[in-house]
Amino acid sequence: MTTYDTIVAGAGPAGSTAARLLAQHGARVLLLDRARFPRDKPCGGGVTLRAAQQSGLDLSPVVERTVNEVRVSFRLGPPFARSWPEPLSYMTQRRRLDAFLVEQAAAAGVDFRDGVAARDIDVTGTAVAVRANGDTYQGRTLVGADGANGVVAGALGLATAGEVAVALEGNVSLDGRLAERWGHAIALDFGGTPGGYGWLFPKGDHVNVGVGGWRWIGPSLRERVAALCRHLGLDEAQLWGLRGHHLPMRAPGAPIVRGPALLAGDAAGLVDPLSGEGIDAAFASGRLAAEAIASYLAGETSGLSAYESAVEREIMADIAVSLKLQAVFHRFPRPCVAVMRRSDRFWRLLCGFVLGSVSYRDLRRRLGPAYVAFDALSKAAAIGGSGDRAS
Repeated sequence: MTTYDTIVAGAGPAGSTAARLLAQHGARVLLLDRARFPRDKPCGGGVTLRAAQQSGLDLSPVVERTVNEVRVSFRLGPPFARSWPEPLSYMTQRRRLDAFLVEQAAAAGVDFRDGVAARDIDVTGTAVAVRANGDTYQGRTLVGADGANGVVAGALGLATAGEVAVALEGNVSLDGRLAERWGHAIALDFGGTPGGYGWLFPKGDHVNVGVGGWRWIGPSLRERVAALCRHLGLDEAQLWGLRGHHLPMRAPGAPIVRGPALLAGDAAGLVDPLSGEGIDAAFASGRLAAEAIASYLAGETSGLSAYESAVEREIMADIAVSLKLQAVFHRFPRPCVAVMRRSDRFWRLLCGFVLGSVSYRDLRRRLGPAYVAFDALSKAAAIGGSGDRAS
C-alpha cells in the first residue's frame, strides 16, 4: 500500500492549491473528492483580482466575463453605477474553475481520484488513515478541504463555526438583450437582506442571481430571490438550477489543526463576513497549508502549529476587521450606501479591497485616530449578536 506524504480531502480551490504546491515541493500527494468531476457547486462564481493573485495561476482559460462596473441599489430601489478603469473581478463557474485547478494539480504530479468520499478518518500523532469507498489510504499528513458540509472537521473534533449565513441562488439564460446589458457589470442590492445582500453575476451564457444573509432569513429566501428578479427585469419563471447553501464562519480562535491534520478553506470557516466570499481565503489557506506541511515533512518543524499561526496573521486579521465593517454596514445600511454612491475616496478604498492593493488591516493605518471611533461604532452596532433576529 502506498503511503502518501499528504492526503487532501476536497478538490476545491483550497484543496487543489495545497495539493499542487506540495507536489511541486516533491511530496507524494493524494487528492480525493466525493463528486465526479467536472462537478458544480453552489457559488456565485466571482473571482476577485485579489483572489486571482492568490491562486498563483493564470485563470484566463476559465474566465467567462470580466467585470469592471457595479450597479448598486438600496432595498430594490433605483440603481446607481460605479466603475473602475481596470478589471475588478472575473466571472467563472465552479465546475470549470475547480476542474481547471485539479488539472493543474494533476500536472504537478498529484494523484487525483474523484467519486471517492472520505468516510472514516483516524489520526495519530504521526500518521493518518482515510477510509473511502472500501479502501484505506495512509498518509503522514491530512488537509481537510471538503467544504462547509465536509466530514473531516467533525472527524477531527474541530468545531470551527461561529456565525452561519445562508444563501439561495439560481440562473437565468442569457439572450441578446441580457448579454448586452450585463456583459461587464454585476448588480448588488443592499439594505433589504439582514446580514447580506442580493446579487447578479454574469457568466458566459447565463446570469447567476441570488440572495444571502443571516440563517434565520432562510424561509424567506425564495421570495427574496423572486423580488430581486423582478427588480432586475428578469422573468423568475425562467430561473433554473435553484439551490441553497450555508456559509459557516470560523469562530475567533477556533482550532484548525490537530496533530498531523489541518483544515483549509470553507472547511475551516474562512469566509469574508462582509462579502460572503471564500475563494480568496481558500487559495490563501491552501498556500499556507502547503508551506506548513512542506516544512513539517522536511523535518524543519515538529508539527503544523505554524499553519494556524499563519492563518491568524494573514487571514483572520483581515476577517476581524471585515466583521467590524459588516456590523457597521448592516446596522446603518442607508448611509453606507449613500457614501458608496457619493464618495470617490470610499469607492477607491472598496476597489482596493477587491484588487488586493489594500487589505482590511490597512484601515487602522488609513483611518489613523478615527479608527478608535470606528472600532467603538462597530462594537455598538454588533450588540445583540449579528446573527440574532433581534438585531
